Amino acid sequence: MMTNESVSVLEALPTVAGVLGDETDRAERHPLGDGLSAYVIKQPGAALTRTVHNRVYEALIPVTTSSFGADMTLYWAQRSKEGYLERLAEFVLVEGAGGAIVGWTGFHVLPYGDRTLIYLDSTGMVPTQQSRGVMRELMRRRVHDSGIPSCPAGRPVHITARSESPVFYRLMRGLLDGATLYPDSETPPPSDILESARLLAGWLGQTDLLNEETLALQNAYSNLDELYGELPTTGDAALDTLFRERLGPLDAYLLVGRVASSR
Repeated sequence: MMTNESVSVLEALPTVAGVLGDETDRAERHPLGDGLSAYVIKQPGAALTRTVHNRVYEALIPVTTSSFGADMTLYWAQRSKEGYLERLAEFVLVEGAGGAIVGWTGFHVLPYGDRTLIYLDSTGMVPTQQSRGVMRELMRRRVHDSGIPSCPAGRPVHITARSESPVFYRLMRGLLDGATLYPDSETPPPSDILESARLLAGWLGQTDLLNEETLALQNAYSNLDELYGELPTTGDAALDTLFRERLGPLDAYLLVGRVASSR
């Protein structure tokens, strides 16, 4: 049940229609249940105009600030300079009550000579929508129904991300259908996982930050004072320890897991 305070927060958030404007019809709309919808934009760099890109970046500031509990203005200023939207294979906005943006996600498809990396980029939901399984199901649908089928046939596919959140780690582990997600507290990364981590660190421009034994990136978010107002926790002592005791406040892990290609 939503409180008056949570309704007020949603009313203050930008809307999907207000951000996408006349380009809303370029998105695929998918119902998610409970009054939520996903607006999927494939190749947003080509599909959306620069004006809409700018509106998206502005809109994501309050949505991510609400999600992470920390001011994300500098984060999105940096991501816009990096061409976040321009490089994505898919971008997704989650619409809630009254049309408000209550979540977002997106991924890149990075083909290399002997493998393909699906990189899950910035992802989150506002607090009123967290811990309901919506984002987990949405990401699973997008990765398995769209991301993996778009990868070149005959090559291993690794799902990857950069995160300092054990909650996101647990979500991502659910995308792998039982395959191991690294870093793993009991097993060092094998050679193929380590090579994918090196490739991803290079793509992120953070090769010099990578600890190959732990897959940690030291000072990965150097442009921020903090990424979370309060560090997420799962209640899984081993998993929470993996993040809380081994990462500094601006560090992150490269998360890498191999999946079987459906092609």
